[in-house]
Amino acid sequence: MSRIAYVNLTSETVDIREIPMELRRNFLGGRGINTHLLYEMVGEKTDPLGPENVLILGAGLLTGVAGISNSRINFSAKSPETGLLGDSAMGGFFGAELRYTGFDHLVLQGKAERPLYLWIHDGTIEFRDASSLSQLDTFQIQTRIRKDHGDPKIQVVCIGPAGREGVAFSCIIHGLSHAAGRTGMGAVMGSKNLWAIAARGTGAIRIHDSEKLLRVVEKQYEQVTRTKGFLASSIYGTMIRLNNTRTQGYEGGLNHQFNMMEYGGEELDAEVFIEKYETRKATCFGCPTACKHMFNVPSGVYQGMECEGPEYYGCGGWGSQCGCSSWETILEAWNLCAKYGLDVGSMTAYTAWLMELYEKGIITEEDTGGLSLEWGSSEAIIGLIQQVVEKRGMGKLLAQGWIEAAKAIGRNSASYMDHVKGLSIECDDVRGHRAQTLGLAVASRGACHLRNRYTLEEFSLPEEATERLTGRPIPRDPATYEGKEWACYWTECLCSLADALGVCKFMTKWLSVGLLGFEEFVESIEAATGLKLSPDELLEIAERIYTTERLFLVREGISRKDDGVPQKFFRPWTHGPKAGTKIEAEPFERLLDRYYDLHGWDLNGIPRDETLKRLKIGESG
Repeated sequence: MSRIAYVNLTSETVDIREIPMELRRNFLGGRGINTHLLYEMVGEKTDPLGPENVLILGAGLLTGVAGISNSRINFSAKSPETGLLGDSAMGGFFGAELRYTGFDHLVLQGKAERPLYLWIHDGTIEFRDASSLSQLDTFQIQTRIRKDHGDPKIQVVCIGPAGREGVAFSCIIHGLSHAAGRTGMGAVMGSKNLWAIAARGTGAIRIHDSEKLLRVVEKQYEQVTRTKGFLASSIYGTMIRLNNTRTQGYEGGLNHQFNMMEYGGEELDAEVFIEKYETRKATCFGCPTACKHMFNVPSGVYQGMECEGPEYYGCGGWGSQCGCSSWETILEAWNLCAKYGLDVGSMTAYTAWLMELYEKGIITEEDTGGLSLEWGSSEAIIGLIQQVVEKRGMGKLLAQGWIEAAKAIGRNSASYMDHVKGLSIECDDVRGHRAQTLGLAVASRGACHLRNRYTLEEFSLPEEATERLTGRPIPRDPATYEGKEWACYWTECLCSLADALGVCKFMTKWLSVGLLGFEEFVESIEAATGLKLSPDELLEIAERIYTTERLFLVREGISRKDDGVPQKFFRPWTHGPKAGTKIEAEPFERLLDRYYDLHGWDLNGIPRDETLKRLKIGESG
């Protein structure tokens, strides 16, 4: 149960190989092995939408194993949205099912001559005609494949109309809302004429010591379910951030022109959603939290609409960033993105960007295909989604990604898009949190809260607590620059390991101090696989993963000049108890110096030769 399948879509052939133990020890699995393979197989001249790009699926080392939310799988390729590192993780049940078929990783190469889907079952990979799926959305595709095979337990990942049309920020969907969302992995899949991958396995993952693993799971279950982080997630899911960012003054408003909204936002409350729209909870493989929301719209224009979601990303993105306080509009927009296969993070950011351009008079209805892009407009939010999928009006430009759209619009429009390395920043505004700001600046796939956001910075933990947790004291003041390089470094190592193991970050110390971390990972890995790794060895593996990603970026021309934040971050917060907070250039540059030094990179952000030698990068099998 430790195999990679190299799938050539052009010739419709499969080459199955064992995963070398050295590669396991150095990168574990999931995002780790994906990163190694991507760096080895894709070069700086590779066209993200060309057949020479690869799309790699990688289940974590613990995915599908008994544990606390061992559900994750990573999708990696060169990104068509940024032209840089593309990688996105997904929960749900597909990762575990893929492992039960006998495969841990799939490397998809070439381009099919006809629309295909892959049917993977018990060690076999078949190429199936997908022409009957070509007019279906993501929900319909999954239903059709299960019906055709007569098996409701088949797990499917697929693209919708957006991916088939090559929209640069299209994603891969599983279930009703699980998404490999960011960096355009759906566009890469579509460029290969691959509409879906279906998996059904009856095999088992070999466990090194099943009795010990059960004891570990029982211990970790008790540990996790007693925490406040678990309780909050099980009730509110990610939407708890709607309330937290508002009370702490950093929800972000109107394309980050403000740190807080002055109107409308009070209606977007997690309690309101739960009371009015939620029907039940849903969960991922092996997770006790059930943080996903099933909802139904009881009245209004969208009466009867049912789906799974939304997450904070969409609520804050269409909410405070676009000035919309209508739950029905946000739920419809979320539902459409899931059906069409559009990344919610990019769609919300692009909408807010265009709304600011419209507000400033840089674009007009003549440019937008007749849409009035007023702040908060439901017609604008839904209309832009439809335009993107149909490639008409402003959507025709957006479908190429914001970079190409800005070139076409001109008029200094690019300066209004808040991004890092081409990927739009989150809906909230973290300029008052120095470690989190550093994390945005240096995140390996572009602006990202799931790569290295030091979420614990928001709790102002005492230094003695952070020293016990991370090995070094971290100042409790979010606004100080001192010591925040370690906070960012430690967090990105924790996140790299979670992705390599297939563990949901919301069950780790990334979210709350009482959840899973390095010590717990050591226990789970040894019981499940027999690999005996110390916390320090895990830290080195995590650093190896992150440095390999950095090498990918360096090869693409990324350096210190790209490890920055949008100009808006150097302007003061406008509202709330911490109005006036901003990023100062000189202290931030010194913080960046210290961060590079921790990694063993030079002052231009290039990994030093001695660092590569220490991490044995280039020596894996």
